[in-house]
Amino acid sequence: MPHHSFARPEQLEMLSKALAELGGHFPPDSPEREALAAKIMTLFEGGTDTLEEIKKALNDRDAIP
Repeated sequence: MPHHSFARPEQLEMLSKALAELGGHFPPDSPEREALAAKIMTLFEGGTDTLEEIKKALNDRDAIP
């Protein structure tokens, strides 16, 4: 179910964790981290709402040539 650009506190915590786990190696103000955050939010807004689903979707997306 789409989330329409808002997140409850527990969802915000999960989104923050996703960015920390997947993009922690990027400097906080880097374009790469910004791009990753945008991808995570796009997935979330499209209905992907668990950390595991976000990781899988990003891995699947990166695997496509």
